[in-house]
Amino acid sequence: MPTRLFHTVFCLAFLVFSRTVPAQTLPSLPMDGKIQRGSLRCGVTYYMVKNDEVKGYADFAVVRRGEAPARAAEEGLDTRFLSRHGIGPRPGGFFQENDGSTVLHLDRVPVYDANVLDSTLLVTFAQVAASRADEAVIVSGDIDPVEFKKKMDIFSMMVPQHFVENSRGPDYVWEPWVMPSVIWKDRPMGDRGVVRVAYASPRTPQEQMNTAQALVMGILSREFQTIAVRRIERNLRDAGIPYGRLDFSYLNSTETSGNEEYAVEVQTDREHMEAAMKIISGTLAGLDGFGVPVEEFTDAKKVMMAGMVSRGNETLSNRKYVERCTAHFLYGANLAPYAEETRLFARKNVPDSTETRLFNQFSNSLLNQLSSLTLEYRARLDSLDENNALFQYNLAYLYGSTFKESKDYSWQRDTSGLEVACPRIKLKETKPEPVSGGVLWTFSNGIRVVYKQVPGLRNFHYSLLLGGGLSGVSGLVEGEGGYFGDMLSLYDAGGMSAPDFRDHLAVNGIDMEAQVALTYTSIRGQAPSSKLPTLLKALLAVANGRTVNRGEFDIYLRNAKWAREPVDSRLYAMMYPGFNYSSKKYAAGLNPGTQAKAAQFYESLFSRMNDGMLFIVGDVDEPTVRRTLLRYLGGFRTQRSAAARKTLRYQPRLGTVTHHETEGNKGVHVRLDAEYPLSGINYAMSGIAAEVLRRHIVEALDGKGMSVDVTTGFHTYPQERLWMLITCEGGTDLDAVRKGIRKAASSPVSAKDLNAWKAMALADMNRELAEPETIVTALVARYGIGKDMVTHYKESVNGVSATRLTDMLSTLAAGSAAEIVVE
Repeated sequence: MPTRLFHTVFCLAFLVFSRTVPAQTLPSLPMDGKIQRGSLRCGVTYYMVKNDEVKGYADFAVVRRGEAPARAAEEGLDTRFLSRHGIGPRPGGFFQENDGSTVLHLDRVPVYDANVLDSTLLVTFAQVAASRADEAVIVSGDIDPVEFKKKMDIFSMMVPQHFVENSRGPDYVWEPWVMPSVIWKDRPMGDRGVVRVAYASPRTPQEQMNTAQALVMGILSREFQTIAVRRIERNLRDAGIPYGRLDFSYLNSTETSGNEEYAVEVQTDREHMEAAMKIISGTLAGLDGFGVPVEEFTDAKKVMMAGMVSRGNETLSNRKYVERCTAHFLYGANLAPYAEETRLFARKNVPDSTETRLFNQFSNSLLNQLSSLTLEYRARLDSLDENNALFQYNLAYLYGSTFKESKDYSWQRDTSGLEVACPRIKLKETKPEPVSGGVLWTFSNGIRVVYKQVPGLRNFHYSLLLGGGLSGVSGLVEGEGGYFGDMLSLYDAGGMSAPDFRDHLAVNGIDMEAQVALTYTSIRGQAPSSKLPTLLKALLAVANGRTVNRGEFDIYLRNAKWAREPVDSRLYAMMYPGFNYSSKKYAAGLNPGTQAKAAQFYESLFSRMNDGMLFIVGDVDEPTVRRTLLRYLGGFRTQRSAAARKTLRYQPRLGTVTHHETEGNKGVHVRLDAEYPLSGINYAMSGIAAEVLRRHIVEALDGKGMSVDVTTGFHTYPQERLWMLITCEGGTDLDAVRKGIRKAASSPVSAKDLNAWKAMALADMNRELAEPETIVTALVARYGIGKDMVTHYKESVNGVSATRLTDMLSTLAAGSAAEIVVE
């Protein structure tokens, strides 16, 4: 198995570079230019990353190879100092076990404070000195690499010289299992259950970890995921098996020193667990026995391309850089920029037929060794006959690998129904648009478009903003409105069924998601730069030619009943009981009449497109945009009337309500909510207030091993209200969380901290406003709710004061609170 698998991967990698490399060699990958790597005088490896993701902050890590965490190490750490400055642990503590090695994480260190920076370096190198293992120090954040390196050189003098020989341990050897494994985990999941099917695979050879072979392995895994998950989902639907979740995971050689693992996981009801398992088995068997045709594989690559481009454009967080450097130190993972993988994927000079053949060899090598299988059940079951479970899996696999399916799994569909003639229109007016810095066009049929070019990204973001939201829908029940956005994906359109229409969007790399708020609706997403005409034809089909697909809704209804609401939705329901216009999803609110209500709602919106706007931001040139708009915008329907805003009854729960649960990861979740006006200053101040709150809760949870995260936002209708969501994982100390909230509301803020946080807020906005998605979000806020949070943002940040900050936090602490403790 390993010989054939890696021969396949190497062949594909070699073919990709066959025009540029000699003989049977593969070139090393370039390292991300932000990363600096070297050795300190004491022999310890260091990684430094200058990353402006969060101004004034950095993430630190100490990686200790081959030495598991010791309890004494946690007890010897000065957590009081760390928590006092907002440096909190991850769930379970500061020290994390990583495949037999130890990683000390010190996240969100306020390096703007020189004293804290020096003290944190002292803590870091004291930990390095406490071991003779092979170690690395990793720092990513707002640092001056030259000055920081000088500091590390000084602190490294306190560390005894490290002499490490063969620190990577014995060479890896792939050892196939004697027989497959069946696991049953008794879990309190009510009527739900999870079936997981996993296949082990040999890891990438160490000498190939920093070559194209490692990237090709990652690409093949994503291709396998795209094809396998699509087939499994199609077969679950066709078999009438309900599922609340379908996940694919890939444990690769950058995450472990052992075997790689490919796993598919389906959440369903207990009654259908065996049937779901058989679907997974039979589907994987078909990939093993018959492979995929060229057409399906080619379509899968097109579906992947948009995601690969987005990944290549991604700005990495400090946490992600630390993870990548840790993987490089422990496992030899490459440090190439993500754009290198995108470039490799896009430039392959390999015929689709050859690449399909190699992919089928890869799939066959992965799946045809039954002994590498792990079959896992998670549910509250009376018992499980493991031998019978394995027998049923093998039986389904035998059938799937023997009898070839006749289904067409390709994404390509007949798109002739999208070709429509549109009335001619003219560009009536052009003027500057202040929020985006682009232009605002008004056309002769009344439709307005904001366009902003952001070159070099190979894609663009868009939003079709429509006037009208949930407040205009009659007869909603609590939690029903949250499903209205999903209803848009369940229509037949453009002469295609709903599934075929979704396939058409996917194979063209177009994301399309409807977000239905109280007063507006936004259909938004992203698309490749060349696909603006395809996007507009799709929007025309949805606006003018959609028809209800009852069968698709029935499947959606069946599956949604088995999906558990996320914590923030449950907190919202506790905070606003009886409010029927929430955009949160509650399974009890979805009912057979939801689709009809949504159909009437969307028809009202699409009949008056001039009551909304279209935003296009990204890498597409102005002449192309203008020419395409003139060709297609005339096809949308317009009316003179506009949507009327409805007065709603809105009464948040007063005081505090607390629920205790047992399902899920241990933690404390709190939503704070208070009436507070949304202004430019208050919007800028809310992010700073969230950081103040986080730091006080971190301090209150000192020694508890609980992580802390705080997010914030505003409601604007029917009442302007500020909310903050506190997530603490790894423990259940609600009293300590409450203590932190009280202290944040009553403690003064130092001038040093406030100035640093204001600089952080300004830097965040400057960075985000260079990103098309953020610009689109700002446009939706400006024209959807009438709030411009961008144009005078600098003045708003400068207007934040310690007094205003204390007022915001004290108002929030005195408002309403909803709490969930997962025990």
